[in-house]
Amino acid sequence: MRIIAGAYKGRRLFTPPNLSIRPTSDRVREFIFSCIGGDIENAQVLDLFAGTGAIGLEAKSRGADSVVFVDLSAQALAIIRRNLDMVGLQAPLIKMSADRFLRSVDTHVAYDFIFCDPPYDDRAFHDILDSIRDCQRLKPEGLVIYESSARIEDVQSEGFTIIKKKAMGDSRITFYGLKTSE
Repeated sequence: MRIIAGAYKGRRLFTPPNLSIRPTSDRVREFIFSCIGGDIENAQVLDLFAGTGAIGLEAKSRGADSVVFVDLSAQALAIIRRNLDMVGLQAPLIKMSADRFLRSVDTHVAYDFIFCDPPYDDRAFHDILDSIRDCQRLKPEGLVIYESSARIEDVQSEGFTIIKKKAMGDSRITFYGLKTSE
């Protein structure tokens, strides 16, 4: 697994020795970032269920201003720390559940992009969307990018609209934006 483009292009990322963490594949990351394009430059990014940090590191490599990595797993955070050290970056690493982080009173920041790649058997994404909406974590023109199993139904949540989705092998990538009041 490697960083695909930008300042750290070609750098190989550390990955777990077992299957306890499922990194986002190069192909899926390439699709996500080709959809985002230059909008990633100077963006505030939140990488929930960060795993190896591949998504957040790709965002930073392509010009994101800041990235916050959130994961409940100490093993995941150790891998992210190694990957950050490898490219010479500093970034916040938060050991906390995604929902707890989103609802934390200490972190009232809105993001341009929120990447959400929970374990495929996790069925709580609806709650994550509710927390993002209720706590105003997404900027008005921002996107939530959700990687899920291609076999589950689309997750709908009041206040969000699906902008784009694509199945890629076992994965489905869904882009959510805030609904605008008309």
